[in-house]
Amino acid sequence: MSLKEAFAPYFKMGVAVAIPDITVSQNMDLIRREFNSMTCENNMKPMYILDKKENLENPEAHDLEPAVTFEICRPFLDFAKENKIPMRGHTLGWHNQTPKWFFHEGYSEEKPLAGRETMIARLQNYIKAVFAFINSEYPDLIYAWDVFNEIVEDNAFRKSLWTETIGEDFFFFAFEAARKYSTPGTQLFYNDYDTSIDWKRDFIYEKVLLPLKEKGLVDGMGMQSHLTMDKPDFSDYKFALEKFGSTGLIIHMTELDIHNNDNSEASMKALADRYSELFKIILEAKKTGTANVECVTFWNLLDEESWLSGFRKETSYPLLFHKNCEAKEAYYSVLKTVE
Repeated sequence: MSLKEAFAPYFKMGVAVAIPDITVSQNMDLIRREFNSMTCENNMKPMYILDKKENLENPEAHDLEPAVTFEICRPFLDFAKENKIPMRGHTLGWHNQTPKWFFHEGYSEEKPLAGRETMIARLQNYIKAVFAFINSEYPDLIYAWDVFNEIVEDNAFRKSLWTETIGEDFFFFAFEAARKYSTPGTQLFYNDYDTSIDWKRDFIYEKVLLPLKEKGLVDGMGMQSHLTMDKPDFSDYKFALEKFGSTGLIIHMTELDIHNNDNSEASMKALADRYSELFKIILEAKKTGTANVECVTFWNLLDEESWLSGFRKETSYPLLFHKNCEAKEAYYSVLKTVE
């Protein structure tokens, strides 16, 4: 039984994909067999959709309505459409992988930063353009969007070009546009990492989720869930899951992996056990109603593709599959949690 079949009574099972996953036949077959949700790992982030050439060559024409292009992400959308795999859109807004020129007058880094009203218009019109394209060419394909990503740091709103140009209310304008231009039923998420740390959990709950919910602008919380073999303590993870769940919002684990730099048999057994413990917590929350978990997404398909090896500067073995799409012990331990 596949992951998507085993967990069908509870939530979708998703995967973040890169170019090899939609061009290598065995990777494609694995995705089709195991997953019923898909996220584009990088190629739907603003730096890939904003049309740098057009904006920089014709800045006056696009001052408030940035030019966009979808050629880089189209192959992923086509793969998902052809294989009837629902997608999560990731991400409309982020401090990272949004080009610096986007924040400047005339789209030129030699000029001052653009003013508040200009940047609000650019942000909202960018989102409008993304939804216009998706709604027209890929209707009903993307069921959920990460509207903004990682806006919290050091017990405050993260200092970024968004706060510098617009102010700390910048993310409200993004959610307003996403709600306005998305089709009815599209789920809108806030997404962040280390969400089981107490101060971050509480800041997101109080300063992000509840104010957005009060305005009817958010549908879900994305707990990225980049874990290690010893952090977080699962009691803290469970508490955070239940606290976010108490809002009544949908919960997605959006970027799940467990960093492990040791691929010995004993270490891979420990990885399997940690995955098992995690999925028992998630399933219990779903079954008891303490958190409405609707999707769990693994961040990358194979160990060899994992972003963690570059990020951690050491080889990581964090996922359920490796080598030639072979299942690891962790795969079977996750399946067993639903037996």
